Amino acid sequence: MRIAKAKSRSRLVAAAMGKIPGDLTIENVQLVNVVTGEIYPASVDVLDGIIVRVREKGEANARKSKTVYEGNGAYLIPGFIDTHMHVESTMMIPEQFARAVLPWGTTTVVTDPHEIGNVMGIEGVKFMLENAKNTPLRQYVLAPSCVPSVPALEGGGAAFHAEEIADLLDTPGVIGIAEVMDYVNVIKDEKRMHDILAEGRKRDVFIQGHAPGVMGKEMQAYTTAGPISDHECRFPEECKQKLRAGMHVNMKSSSLSDFLEESLQGIKGMRYTDFVSFCTDDVHAKDILETGHMNRVVRKAIKLGTDPIDAIRFATLNAAREYGFSDLGAICPGYIADMQLVKDLDGEKPLAVFTQGQLTAEHGKYIPRECKEKKPHSFPNTMKMDNITSPEDFVLRVPDEKTGSIRTNVIVSKYKGGAFNKAIWETLPIRDGKVDISRDPNLAFAAVCNRHGSGDRTIAVIRDFGLVHGAIASTISHDSHNFCVIYKKPEDAYAAARELRRTGGGITVVSDGSVLATAALPVAGLMSLLPVEELAAQVDQAIQAICKVSGGQNVFPKITSLALVVLPGTLLSDKGLVDGPSQTFLPIFGETQEDENEKH
Repeated sequence: MRIAKAKSRSRLVAAAMGKIPGDLTIENVQLVNVVTGEIYPASVDVLDGIIVRVREKGEANARKSKTVYEGNGAYLIPGFIDTHMHVESTMMIPEQFARAVLPWGTTTVVTDPHEIGNVMGIEGVKFMLENAKNTPLRQYVLAPSCVPSVPALEGGGAAFHAEEIADLLDTPGVIGIAEVMDYVNVIKDEKRMHDILAEGRKRDVFIQGHAPGVMGKEMQAYTTAGPISDHECRFPEECKQKLRAGMHVNMKSSSLSDFLEESLQGIKGMRYTDFVSFCTDDVHAKDILETGHMNRVVRKAIKLGTDPIDAIRFATLNAAREYGFSDLGAICPGYIADMQLVKDLDGEKPLAVFTQGQLTAEHGKYIPRECKEKKPHSFPNTMKMDNITSPEDFVLRVPDEKTGSIRTNVIVSKYKGGAFNKAIWETLPIRDGKVDISRDPNLAFAAVCNRHGSGDRTIAVIRDFGLVHGAIASTISHDSHNFCVIYKKPEDAYAAARELRRTGGGITVVSDGSVLATAALPVAGLMSLLPVEELAAQVDQAIQAICKVSGGQNVFPKITSLALVVLPGTLLSDKGLVDGPSQTFLPIFGETQEDENEKH
């Protein structure tokens, strides 16, 4: 589909023929043609935001454009396209996110706002759509398919079924269905997921996948159901199988997980790689500020041995083709004038960035183009946790007044160095009717509390998380974003809950009842109104405090995925301890050998 709305095709034709002047000429560049793979000297003429002519060396322009930008022999490449990401994971609202990434050469993103959808429902998704209009970054939205990710296993702030998906798909700016994470129920052809996918198929829109580790007949059943892409390839064979099955593979390098090297190994020797693109998924403000956005993925791919033109093509033309954007992703006549001038083909910061033929960033600085007078933002406090009233609410009590010891299902964090947690039965001591972890420094408590008003919460024991003392709490807790806290003492967990109720959500670190640092995220407990520089400094203080209570480790990424019940492994939700692969609940307590002996 063409996404440009030209004022007049006749004007464009006239400008291409030199009969009328263009708005912009970028003169004297080395053009990187991602269609042919060539690099050659050229100049590019633009009118009404559309490229009208690419003049090779020696070809003159009969009519001088209103603005001529001297390229000084730098490379001209298309603007980068992120095929899958969550703006909320940057902890910035869409307009602040745009101002942060445009100077790095990202000009289009396809976003899944299921983070705010899980907290605020359709109202939250529509906020993301509207706020994105405040900057020239092109932000397309996909309708969140998993709100919550698995309704039977967790409680969120909203629930999307086929009716809500249909409503969103009929909303301007929504171009498809976002990552279908509940792959187990897709393969089972469960009614809710079947009906959601049917809304997408009915409208013939893009359906994005999410199926980590799924291969063989299960993977083929999954893609047959509708999803046509995946950004969760974790090893070479998985990448290879999904490409062979006709899926688009979005190679990922994010702040939370990075499987770019493994995915690139999976395409070695393949003759055609048109179905390969890049994405950032979850990338934090500090990483954007210091190392960039899509350019960072391109840079890493090049360092891993990918030909620079191929890497740029994956981040531009291939990405555009994946979504059917027929006039985006290349520097050719009739294409949207999203371009960037770069000194070298290495993924570093561009010299200049253009969106729709307008200079948007130069020398690493964003050039404002939006209206200066805007209505102030106002958001409700989404921390509905009135049922948490004392430290006793974070005590793991044993059932039936048991004494001595009790068999407990302990979550082993990243079991044996793997990617996922695993529950292991351990016998733990009891003191005053409570599980006692004081004798084992490698144990801590983990609690997930519903922050959307249900009052549900689950407390378990976790091993090898890395916490030495105090508590770490976050309302960034994929995907229902309930209040999640890892702690040694209930008093610290309670202090963390009070702090995040006060701020409206965010990240906080507590020790001996005192707050060490807080990154406040008052927009749905997920985002700040601050620009990237101020937010990154605030988050950095929180991360430093996290390292202080966890022996120098940054364990924040581990807390954000502890409650993501669609992952393989053992997870913790507000409704219970969850086995991800079977999507069933596990018991917190079991019977000790003494209990068994008493029975017999």
